[in-house]
Amino acid sequence: MASVEWRVCGLCWARARAQRHPRCDRCGIALYDSGISIQEKGIERPTSGCIECADWLPYLRVARAPYTMSGTAAAMVHALKYGGWADLADEMGARMAEVHFAPAVEAEIGALVPVPLSPARLRERGFNQAELLGRAVARRRGWPLIPGVLVRGRHTRRQARLAPRARADNVAGAFGVLLANRAQIEDAHLLLVDDVLTTAATAQACVRALCGAGARAVSVLTFARARRELPRKCL
Repeated sequence: MASVEWRVCGLCWARARAQRHPRCDRCGIALYDSGISIQEKGIERPTSGCIECADWLPYLRVARAPYTMSGTAAAMVHALKYGGWADLADEMGARMAEVHFAPAVEAEIGALVPVPLSPARLRERGFNQAELLGRAVARRRGWPLIPGVLVRGRHTRRQARLAPRARADNVAGAFGVLLANRAQIEDAHLLLVDDVLTTAATAQACVRALCGAGARAVSVLTFARARRELPRKCL
């Protein structure tokens, strides 16, 4: 694939906002953006994490993203998804490939699985941005990519337009694994790839389908992580 450096200059990459430290060791969000930890909230939970991932499925292991969904990074995501800049996925995927998980997690990952589009959305867009990002990561990290193992059984509304509760309802039961593909994920730790992680509603729906079909665990890698909107304090 030809270089796409001309599409995004070095200055714009420098302006892309990286996830800050400290970060949640499970969902990877900057704890400053997340607000408060689950311990401060008083939620009893046997796993580590923050308020963002307190209700995640236990077999959704960890999530990581190099950038926050704002400014330049958000513009790149929108250009890829809605502007038709398919070649941009290679450069974005290169940045995602630089993200490293804990050694124990990296040693377990068996394959990358892109979040699928519905047939209608795929025809409309012409490509699946998650699959393009996954190919870029797989080429650089050496993990196999298995597109098609996870399918979207019905068309869903765009998540970006929905409130958190509506997001979960929108994708509930939308994903599945074909019987013929189950052998590829049996007892595997899979890395789910997408462009953005917001409420994790889509990721959790995918995890339910994958682990329900035999996968042992799923971690998530996205290009950007959306910040939680916190209410401003009155002065």
